[in-house]
Amino acid sequence: MNKKGTRFFGLGGFQEIGKSTAVIEHDDQIFIVDAGIQFANGSLTGIKGIIPDYQYLIDNEERIQGLFLTHGHEDHMGGIAYLVQNCNIKRIVAPSVGISYIKFKLDERKIKTNIEWIEIDKNLVLTFGDMKVDFWSAQHSIPDAYGIRFTNRNGSMFFTGDFRIDYTPIGSYPDFTKLEQIGQEDLTVLFSDSTNAMRPYHSPSEKDILKAIREYMEQAPKKIIITAFASNMSRISAIIKIAQEMNKKVVAFGHSMVNGINIARQLGYIDVDDSIFIDKKHVSKYDDNELLILTTGSQGEALAGLAKMAEGKHPQISIKHNDLIIFSSSPIPGNRIKIELLINDLYKLGANIKENKIDGYLHTSGHAYQEEHRKIFELTKPTYFFPYHGEFRMSVVHGRTAEKAGVNPDNIVIASHGEVYEMLDRKIFKTNDKIVSNPIYIDGEIASAKNTKLINEREQLGENGFVYISLLIDKEKADIVGRTKIITRGTLYVKSSTDIISDIRRIVHGLVLFTIKNSNDWTSSKLKKYIQERVKSYFYKTKRRSPYVCISIQYLDDLKFVTIPKEVNA
Repeated sequence: MNKKGTRFFGLGGFQEIGKSTAVIEHDDQIFIVDAGIQFANGSLTGIKGIIPDYQYLIDNEERIQGLFLTHGHEDHMGGIAYLVQNCNIKRIVAPSVGISYIKFKLDERKIKTNIEWIEIDKNLVLTFGDMKVDFWSAQHSIPDAYGIRFTNRNGSMFFTGDFRIDYTPIGSYPDFTKLEQIGQEDLTVLFSDSTNAMRPYHSPSEKDILKAIREYMEQAPKKIIITAFASNMSRISAIIKIAQEMNKKVVAFGHSMVNGINIARQLGYIDVDDSIFIDKKHVSKYDDNELLILTTGSQGEALAGLAKMAEGKHPQISIKHNDLIIFSSSPIPGNRIKIELLINDLYKLGANIKENKIDGYLHTSGHAYQEEHRKIFELTKPTYFFPYHGEFRMSVVHGRTAEKAGVNPDNIVIASHGEVYEMLDRKIFKTNDKIVSNPIYIDGEIASAKNTKLINEREQLGENGFVYISLLIDKEKADIVGRTKIITRGTLYVKSSTDIISDIRRIVHGLVLFTIKNSNDWTSSKLKKYIQERVKSYFYKTKRRSPYVCISIQYLDDLKFVTIPKEVNA
């Protein structure tokens, strides 16, 4: 009888930051680790985020034992609302903060479920047949972060989740004893956060960050505005405590900032007098030097609170001369230009801006640097290592750190999405199976594979513009009625491109007449295809552009009244 191995693969999170989603299959059971979202960059116009394709999980939902959540950040739990809408997830095992965030999101979207909620603590051990699941107390920028270990007859897998090691933390230490235990119990494969794998040495301490923030707050003559990642609950909580010590009143702006603070207060992570918080409608009742404003917008988001303040469009807050604005954050890749433009606008209003690294350390990442990675390898002693939750270059460097720490280079695997691996007798093999793991774009509140076509069209329109061609055909006479009408946007300026317009009209006119006079089986769809091919080819040759070509064909025989679009200059 053949032994049955444990299969695993990633739907998201490999060779990328965001949409962390790993799947383990063992004895006809499925275990999901995280279900994250990836935030869209500026090139994906109108797209809220990206999640993995969940079709494999939907097709096998009866085998799913549960979703196991490492912590309550969007890149690890932001896809859950979309997953549970389409797939029967009967059990979610998560930290208390993560459960609060998930329930809030489900309530907000009016999603009804029958989920069994199991709250993680460091002593929790769950058993599913031959599979044992236990947990490691990690340290991250949000309280209640955990690593998760899965152990069965074929070996063990340990997911660190996002983590860092801070020896002077504002919260708790990571559980080094549990890491040593994992190492002593012969860890087969380690999946570890690669986000900051390229950064040498050790990450700065959160206490040093807060010391610098406090100094700037104490020097501020007017109101203080601090923008940070709303998900950095630990730092937000510490800043609010500083505000209480300085007798400041705190007001929050931005949906995610307000929600994060409310959840932290409900769970006791923000332990201050309720009187410190004021309603945003009552801001005008206080002098500027009494106020601490916590707001979203650290990444230059156009609709965030800080951007509205910079534009003078915020209903409660106006930026005045000598207001202090602290950016307690670092730019996410792709956001640097937006942030610089925002800061420039704030300077124009006379604000005193403090930026991370330019004005001292005002932010430290919740993700480990190389020395912290080395510590994890030394303690857990994995036989195999899979870099996880980091771009390809980060994964490569993380692998080098693993090799220096003693991991066999042949056992360091940079996996791709959908590649299926098998663990058998504490050895890892790559299989020939491949799971579909295409990105699914979220447009508004709709997540659909069809949105990929929509994105491609938006990109084409943004880069090349469009051409609209309108024809009226007399089928009986096999002729074109009137002139072919052409409307363009973002492709060329018609008044200075009359020769190009004439060429397009000539190409279309000749192509259509030849087709309808010489072909007995022509159709509207065939005509449109021929026109698109010829017009796109012409534009590429003359303008090195590939505009979106839209064609309207009407027939004189079918119309009583014909309205032909007026030609519009672009």
